[in-house]
Amino acid sequence: MIFKQKLLLLLFLISLLLGACSSYLEPIPAQGSISSCQLVYDAGSSGTRLYIYELTSQGWTRHRGPRTGALADPVRGIRGKTMADAGVVVDDIVAALENMRKDGPPGKKGEPKWPAFDWRKQCDIEVAAVYATAGMRLAEELDAEASQLLWSMLNEKLSAMLGMSVTTRTLSGYEEGLFAWLAIREQQEDELFGVVEMGGASVQVTFPCSACKAARQVRVQGRTVPIYSHSFLGWGQDEAWKKFGNLSACEHGAGIQNPDWRVTDCAAEINMSSDIAVDIKQKVQAADTLVWYLSGAFRHMQDTDIDQYCRKGIEGGYKPVSSCFRAVYLQNMLNTLGLPEESGPSDVDWTLGAVVCTDTHCLDQEIITQ
Repeated sequence: MIFKQKLLLLLFLISLLLGACSSYLEPIPAQGSISSCQLVYDAGSSGTRLYIYELTSQGWTRHRGPRTGALADPVRGIRGKTMADAGVVVDDIVAALENMRKDGPPGKKGEPKWPAFDWRKQCDIEVAAVYATAGMRLAEELDAEASQLLWSMLNEKLSAMLGMSVTTRTLSGYEEGLFAWLAIREQQEDELFGVVEMGGASVQVTFPCSACKAARQVRVQGRTVPIYSHSFLGWGQDEAWKKFGNLSACEHGAGIQNPDWRVTDCAAEINMSSDIAVDIKQKVQAADTLVWYLSGAFRHMQDTDIDQYCRKGIEGGYKPVSSCFRAVYLQNMLNTLGLPEESGPSDVDWTLGAVVCTDTHCLDQEIITQ
């Protein structure tokens, strides 16, 4: 078994060297005086999404590109992937750049999944980055050596494709929450708000807090603001489903089998708690002047979800098997963190916050990984 693993690692290193010399990865031609752009990949736990942000007179305009497989899957050994598939996963991510230059295939409504954006003609790419989130944090805990190989392979091939140095790394939990907060700040008049974001593998809570010892000084639109941000690794909806998805009280249509079914029948079995969560709840409730926004999976919540998916067994379009569990889990998480009922959804993507932070050098010192 050890010999087989070493052989695989050797093959990856060889493919890495060959990829650096590959002729199909042509560099970007000189563009002259055109739009300044930042290229950002969101390497999330369920997939990798490409965005290009173009600086215009109205600010940063987002151009959405293709979605490919999750970068961390080969290391984590999920969704049918192993490290033998690392090269294919990386190649798909890099190929998304050229695929973005033409319309994507038709989606559910007949419109292209992504509209064509010829960044080679319209952009001067000043920054290119692949930022992985909680899925890769879990992968690095599982196998640091294989994760580093994956990062090296991606950096080599993407750098060759773009003809420039690129950033390829995993965000800390602090950064992931901060970037979500900074993205929303672009649409706000002040900093008097917080954000809770739910991903597939983690939950982030971020808000300004001058009394929080763990808060960091962040440059926000020309001034310094103390921002607290904490990430609960493993608390994302997909990871929670893996832990508690076999609970009969959380099954889709549980109320049909049991007419006396109550929300607490499911919620009481979901044990997601910590001393930090209790502390954050106290801070959230004390900061009663803050407006709260819900991002990530939270923004898709509807008041009717529990009734439809748990009591009536209605099938939604997204992962119907786990729909009742998710409906209860997301609401339970908001209660755990003490979020006010009037908290509203935000559809702003955290990648905008990453672009803003890079552009403004919002963090002057090394990120403290949480």
